[in-house]
Parts: sequence; structure tokens; C-alpha cells
Amino acid sequence: MRTTDREPTPPIHGLVGRVHELASVRRMLSGAGAGVLLTGDPGVGKSRLLGAALDELDGRGAGVLRITATPSWQDVPFGSVPGFAPLAGAGLAEAFQLARQRLTRSGPPGSAGPVVLGVDDVNWLDDASAALLERLLTDGVVRVLATVRSNAVNTPVVALVRRAGGLDRIDVPPLDRAGHDELVTAVLGGPVSGLALNALWRTTLGNPLFTRETLRAAIAERSLRSQEGVWKWRPGRRRTPRLYDAVELTVGVLSDEEAAALAYVAYAEPLRPAVLDRLVAPAVAERLEERGLIRLVDDGRGVLVRLGHPLFGEAIRARTRPLRRRRLLRELVGAMQDDMASVQDRIRVMSWRCEAELPVDLPDVLAAAEAALDRGGAALAERLARSIPGPLGAWYLGRAQVALGRSQEADPLLATAYERLRDPVIQARAAALRALNLFWGLRQPDVALSLLEKARRRLPAEVHGEMLVAEAGIAVFYESDINAAAVVVAALQRPPQEPLLALALTPLLPFVLAYAGAPKQAAAELAGAVSPRSAWPTMRAAAQACHIHALVMCGQLADAAVLADRYYQDAVAHGSPDGVGLIAMMVGICHGDRGRVAEAGRWTNEALAVTDALTLFPIRANILGMQAWWAAHQGQVDRATRALQAVDELLPADSRSGDYARLAKALLLASTSQPTDAVKVLRELAEQFTTSGVVASAMEALHLWSRIEPSVEVAAETRRVADMSDSPLFSWFADYADALAAGDPDQLEELSLSWEHRDYTALALEAAVRARQARPDPDQRTGGRLTRRIAELRDRCDGHWPRWLDEPAPVTVLTRREQEICALAAAGLSNIEISAQLVLSVRTVENHLQRAYEKLGIRQRGQLADALQHPEANQPPD
Repeated sequence: MRTTDREPTPPIHGLVGRVHELASVRRMLSGAGAGVLLTGDPGVGKSRLLGAALDELDGRGAGVLRITATPSWQDVPFGSVPGFAPLAGAGLAEAFQLARQRLTRSGPPGSAGPVVLGVDDVNWLDDASAALLERLLTDGVVRVLATVRSNAVNTPVVALVRRAGGLDRIDVPPLDRAGHDELVTAVLGGPVSGLALNALWRTTLGNPLFTRETLRAAIAERSLRSQEGVWKWRPGRRRTPRLYDAVELTVGVLSDEEAAALAYVAYAEPLRPAVLDRLVAPAVAERLEERGLIRLVDDGRGVLVRLGHPLFGEAIRARTRPLRRRRLLRELVGAMQDDMASVQDRIRVMSWRCEAELPVDLPDVLAAAEAALDRGGAALAERLARSIPGPLGAWYLGRAQVALGRSQEADPLLATAYERLRDPVIQARAAALRALNLFWGLRQPDVALSLLEKARRRLPAEVHGEMLVAEAGIAVFYESDINAAAVVVAALQRPPQEPLLALALTPLLPFVLAYAGAPKQAAAELAGAVSPRSAWPTMRAAAQACHIHALVMCGQLADAAVLADRYYQDAVAHGSPDGVGLIAMMVGICHGDRGRVAEAGRWTNEALAVTDALTLFPIRANILGMQAWWAAHQGQVDRATRALQAVDELLPADSRSGDYARLAKALLLASTSQPTDAVKVLRELAEQFTTSGVVASAMEALHLWSRIEPSVEVAAETRRVADMSDSPLFSWFADYADALAAGDPDQLEELSLSWEHRDYTALALEAAVRARQARPDPDQRTGGRLTRRIAELRDRCDGHWPRWLDEPAPVTVLTRREQEICALAAAGLSNIEISAQLVLSVRTVENHLQRAYEKLGIRQRGQLADALQHPEANQPPD
């Protein structure tokens, strides 16, 4: 994709996201009716749908004529159809005869049926053109496919045409979420992060015009860019004038009263209708509702007024000058003062009072800021905190900055609160939160530990418990030894009252339990422990990630995958890049353990794309370690090496967060034909992890060791460590290590079936390969069965192959699934349509097609039909 300001979005060939609407047009035009009227809001893509339908008719040899009506020619007789205008002095009858003759001749030879007349914006037809069209429809000379805005359906011109032809009507809505995501991906030409897709969806609500202009604006302001092969968007504070011009053209001309009413809703939505009635005349609001500029919604607690589209509010707020904004907020305060039915209302009104510089009582501001943070509104809490003077304001603002993930901004504020406040409890909380921020956010563990030590000496013993969470967090992720559990337990015995510290404590014990060999207990601890609201989305995601990982360690892979998808959507909805990155990494782990290594790599790339150098270091380090892990699986040596180097630069020495990176180093050695060196590293890691009580990491090292170089020794050690854990998965690892050491083909084949049943497809493939290798001279039936099984499992693993095993000659014929997908693609179905029909992900369809292209020796979709004619392409593997 070109990312210059001049041409940031390439044209898209074909219609995106309108399969059902196009099918409806096709069906109605093939029936007995006179035509179709496409109605919808501005920007929903009526004109593109009209053009695609006409192109399709033209391609089939039908007679097609296109007309675009414009308001500037509405007062010119026959201005919309100059080709049919009669000679000077002639009337409508002559114009009809001329049009009839020309339209009859314009159809292709042998074409059936009348010419299809496409009219874009039919409401702008001049009276003479509309009358001509009415007569042509009445006499069956043409059929019509026309577009009109929803609010112009009942204008006289449109009514005239509709009465003449009895047109069928199709309401064209904004794109649904799937169609929106497809459009964004098509415009950008590559994968887009879930966080970016969600932000774009909330901004545009599926309006294709707004989607394109928002993308154009995001590229112009450099907030949208590709990283790790994934497009990410961090919405900026400015938009290009072109976007706001598009919005204002959609809104149209407003009276002063209508503009004022829309501004009130833009700054205060959702509003109860009664509040809006106090600010503007009801008739004004009614006109705005009729034009679709505001809408009424029922949230279950009552009817509320919202803007018709989020970008209306953004455009209004961007072009409102400070003095007018101040006046609007003051008027909203007055209208809401006696109508604050909820805590959220009271928080919002207090925020408006502060921003409008109205008198406020400090206790009320403090209460509102505390309530906002407690309800997960860190951005609102930040705005309120800026109105709190002195070191107390620094404390409230510092907490909001931590919750928003702004470590650099938070540190001096928390330092001010600690040094200048006199309440020992708040001082201890400030010290604890600052220490966590220094450690996790600013990567200064020694400074954090020194701060806690000084605070213990300075503050009375009765408040030391407030700092236990910080000590526990540092012990778990920095000191990385078995004693960390004791510090976490001590913190749990004196749980903090500060919400952010309480959130930081939630994942610590399950994390320690999972890695100490008790993942089943960890999963039980976390079930239902994550609050539906969270002031600190990153910590919420940390607890969710620990829950997923605990289930993975227990061998509950299917349950973990379902939970990972749900938690990913939750993290995206909360809008925290760090949280989305953490959960995306876990989604990748679920895919990778199921054998979809390429998919795991893509998710990990997304996790890296949405995070950055300011991300809390345990998260960033873990993501980099997982990128190295999956890159090593795929033989991507350079990518894996770069990721490992980044981990080394990022982490304190011997941090727990480096476990996967250390394992990835061994895997990389094994994948580059250095199994002896890999085993040496794994032997050392297994001993180190076992000695430190990190059972889970020890099992990972032993499991990999047993697969690279099976032996009785490693099998015995794997069994010994597995017995230290409550995880069924670790016992399965030990069973597999025993079978590999024994080299029993029947046992290995049986375990392959077991791994497949448990959804560990990559291990099922590996066990089948080992079983085949353990039968040096199998009979034809056994050898053929294993060969077919290996081919099928590899296909389900998207072509993945364990790189320490000898790879067989490539299969050059298509698998059954590849045949099925290629046949549908050759028939003209899009990847999304194929995925829906076969109940597969779009990426799986793409992977199958790519491998099929390689086998067939072609490069593009248009070559499929010919390639599939060759008989060898239609034979399943033997």
C-alpha cells in the first residue's frame, strides 16, 4: 500500500461487503418488476453498489445506460439526460420518441429485455427528465436501477418515478462488522490489528465513505502504519480537513438552532430527552431526528438521545472554539443540575463544571475522580484530577496516568504525592504504586527496590502492608525464585484497599502457582476473579492471560482457545494496547499448540505491533520471546535471532519473563541442524528451572529435549518432574517421552491418535512421523496408512514440519480440503464466502490456497480453473 499523503488509499477492484445486497439486486432485476430503488444514508455505498450491479449486467451483454443527476442541473430541462433532449420548441412527446428510438437501438444484438437505466441520485433529476423517465417506465422501454438518500425518498421527483414503475426497494445499510473489517483490510492491503479494527468501527460504524476518509486522515497524520506486517492505529488528536468536510457534507446545512442542538448532544451524549428539551425547542430536535442526525436509543434504563453517527460529534468538537465550548458546558450543567439520576451523571456534570471553570467543592471533585477511576473511566478521572490542586492532585493524576499506561508521566506525579502528602497511608500507597511503575513501566528494578526500602524506614510499621503488593510484583518477575510465593501470600493476607494495587495483586498468586506446577489450582483461583470493570485494563488483561495459560498448562486447550477469543474481544473493547498485545500473544499460543504455527506467528506479530518500547516490560519481553519461539518453529532464523536479541536488551538478568526466550534459543539451535547444542542448553535449563521450583518451565525444557533427542534418561526426568505437578498435560508429556525413548511404533501411533483427540495436532503429526520411522520395513497397508495420516495432519498444521525430523518428499497433489477450496475459488467465491460455507477462518482459506498455488505452479486466482483441469490436481494423496 502507498502511504503518502497524496494517495494513501489504493482503489479496490470489486465490491466489498455487499454480497447479499448485490444478490438481491440481481434477483429483482431478473424478475417481472420495473426496477429497483436503492435507498440509504449518505456514504453507505449506494453508488458503488449501483455501479457494481450495472457492471455485472454489462458483462453479461445486457443493455445498460448510466445517468448521474446533480443539483446544479436540476433547473435545466433535460439537463440530466442531454442525449435525449428534443430540438428547440419540441415537447415531451418528441423527447419520448427520440429516447425510445435510441434506447431500442442501444441494446446489444440479441439481448433480451429492455435497457437497464442506472440513475445515481434520482432525486436530483430535473422535472423534464423525471417526466421522460416516468413515460419510459410506463411503456416498458427501460427498467431502472436508481439510488436515493433515505431522507429524499418522498420528494416529488422520486415519488413520480416510483409510482410509474412500482420499483422494488432495497435499503442499503452501513456495512456490518464483518463487511467493515473486510473493507479496511482490502483498502490497507494486509492484516489489521483487532484494536485498530475496533477503533475504526467505533469511529465509522460501517459507513464506507467515513471509513475511507478516516483511513486517509489516519495515514496523513501518521497514526496508522504497518509494523511486523500488521496495520496498527493509535487515534491522534487531529483529523485532516477532508474528513470533516465529508462529515459536514453528509450533515448538510443546519439552522442556528439545529447546530446548537447538535452541539449539546455532541458534548453530552447520551442525554435524556427531557434535558435536551430544556436546552432547545422540541421541534428542533424532531427535525434532527428526521434527518438522522440524532437518534433515540433504549439502554434498558430509559430512552436516551445520541448522535446519529460518532463522527458528527468529532467534527463538531474539533471546530468548536474554546469560549463557545465553555458556554456549552455551562449550559449543560444548568440543564442537568437537577436531573442527575446516576453516579455516571454526577461524574460527568462535575467534569463539565471543572472544564467550564464553574465553582466546585474539593470533596465533590475528589469523590467524582475516585468514582470515575473505580468504574474504569481513567480518561475521565484524569480530566477531573487536573482540577485538584497541590500534591493531592498529583496523587489522583498519577494514578490515572498509571491506569492509562503512561509510565513516564506518572512517575514525577507519584513522587510528588509521596514526598509532599502527610497521610502515611497515602504515602505508602504512592510509594507502592510508584515502585511498580518504576519496575514494570520504566524498567528500573533497583530504583524501585531502593524506594521501597527507604519508605519502610520512613513510614510507620502499621502502613507497611500497603507496600507488600509492590514487593510481591517485583519478587515474582525479577527475583524469580521459589521464595516469591511467600511474599505474594503475605500480600494476600493484607490485601490493599487502593484499587490499582488490588488489581496488580490479582494475577500474582495464580502466576506463581501455574509456574510452580499447580496450573489446575491457578485456573480455579482465576475463574470468576476478573472484575467486569477495571480501572487498569493492562492488569485486567494480565489476569486473563494467566487464566488462559493455566488452562493451556492443564491440557484444556479447547477451553483455553474459547476463553482466549472472548478475552481478546474484551481487551479490544477496553482499548488498552498492552492488554490487547498480551491476550493476542495468548491467542497465538492456543493456535500454535494446536499445530497452526503460522497463525500463531501472525497473532504474535499483532501483539508486537500494538505494543511498543513503552509497554510494561514483562509483557513486551514475553511477546518477543514468543515471537522467537514461533519463528524458530518456522525456520525463520533472522526473525528469531532479532527477537532474542531484543529480549536480552530489555530484561534484567535472570528475569522470569525470559523463560520462553531461553527455550526459543534451544529450539532455534535444533531447527538449524544443531541438536547437540540444543540438548546441552535444554539440559542446563531443565536443571536450573527445577532447582528454582519453576516446574512449568522445567517441563517445557524436558518436553522439547525428549522430542529432539529421546532417551531413557530424559524420559525418567520428565516423569519425575511431571509428578511434582497437578497438570494432566505434564503427565501426557511424560507418557510421550517414555514412548519416544522406547521407540515402540504401536505406542507412538496410539499416542498420535490421543494427541489428535486432545487437539494437539502438531504433536499428533510428530508422533505419527516417529511411528513411521520406528517401522523400518512396514507392510504396504501399514505404511500407506501412516503416510496418508502424516499428509493429512501436516495439511491441518498448515504445512508445518518439526525441523529436527527428516522431511519427506513434498506431496505434489492437492489434499481433499485444498481441492474443495480451490473449486469454490475457481467458481468465483471470495475467501470470506468460502470461509462461511466451509466454516473455516479466512486465514485458513488463504493458507490452503497459497499451498495449492505452489503445488499447481500458479500465482493467481484467475489461473485456478485451468490448473484444476489437470488430472493430477484432482487426486488425493496416497
